[in-house]
Amino acid sequence: MTVVVAARKPMKGIKDVFYETRVLLGREYTLRRFVDEVLGKSVDPVMLGYIEKGKRFPSEALVRRLAVVRKQDAHELLAILWRDRMIHAFGRELKKVLQTPRAPTGVDDADLAVLLSQGIAALPDDGGWVSADEWRKTLKASPRRRPRTKVPEALVKQVEKVLKERDLIETRSRKVRKKARHFVAEGQAEKQALALEFCALFAKSLLDKLALVDKETHTYLRDHYFHIDADRLPEFQKRLDEAVRELAEEFAGDADNPFLNVLISSTTI
Repeated sequence: MTVVVAARKPMKGIKDVFYETRVLLGREYTLRRFVDEVLGKSVDPVMLGYIEKGKRFPSEALVRRLAVVRKQDAHELLAILWRDRMIHAFGRELKKVLQTPRAPTGVDDADLAVLLSQGIAALPDDGGWVSADEWRKTLKASPRRRPRTKVPEALVKQVEKVLKERDLIETRSRKVRKKARHFVAEGQAEKQALALEFCALFAKSLLDKLALVDKETHTYLRDHYFHIDADRLPEFQKRLDEAVRELAEEFAGDADNPFLNVLISSTTI
């Protein structure tokens, strides 16, 4: 059984880090000027454009150079690069497994799973009603997105539709409230999105413990190994589910608090 607990800060991709660094220097910093004056002509402007769009990965040397510019520990940025490459590789293999025309093409394909979890977490735990417009606005401004871009309206509507269908939220007179917090993926598209989100979470947690061992990342990662009677497996997993649900309900706070993801995988080997 693997237990992963990771406090959710906005999970920026390495593309977002490059874009954010350039934009924060000012609007006059074009790709070419940023390359010439900041990155020491260590990358072609066209390639930098591909990197910012998530179509190419930067080299580790380029990431280290960017870390110097940002006055940041290089391992923090390298951990993001390594995580992105892991997710990309996982997505590529997932495409082969699913054998579906619509296959994951990058980290952003996990947006559906992320928004579903954030949509639930953004609502009061006491079942109180809040403005549906404000709730949707929160979803559109997801911190996963790069600056100045918003979540597409179609994706927000899809999230709302799914949460209603699963009886996790209720809307009435331009208001919305939470009815439950535990989402179970159904259908290939949802399972695919959730698989990528799980991969991102596990990769982040693993790298937190390996690459950022000296940092306070608020990540808990444990393995438990034991033999168990096959007839008792359903009972064990049921009680495990009940225990995690109880903890989630007890410790859940409001949307102003850090977002916590808990991934539990229990399997026989």
